[in-house]
Amino acid sequence: MKNEITVTGTIKNIKTYTNDRGTMLTGWFDQRDISRTSDGTADRTVYVVGMNIVALDDSTVGDIIGASKAGTEVTLPITVTGRMVTRFDRRPGIAQKDQRPPVLQLEVHSVEVHA
Repeated sequence: MKNEITVTGTIKNIKTYTNDRGTMLTGWFDQRDISRTSDGTADRTVYVVGMNIVALDDSTVGDIIGASKAGTEVTLPITVTGRMVTRFDRRPGIAQKDQRPPVLQLEVHSVEVHA
């Protein structure tokens, strides 16, 4: 698919919503890395990027839920592939000045879990 990105990290704050069209999953993707000192030794974990995610395909939703650690809100390390999309506030009857700002999110198309 055109304009796909692939990132590795964890997903937290997972929520699912089900209706007659299927199940939708939302969450927060979190990527961290280990910083290195000038001699190459590991120093500390640093925050790289975080973004909203959404998954609309039932198999992708199942893969993400399956990667969740038992008893925690965070998944195992996971590689997701998808595309960046912008979500706009399209609620009817809301004046433009009262609308929420646009939100950039990753629409997940495939998942690879790292055990």
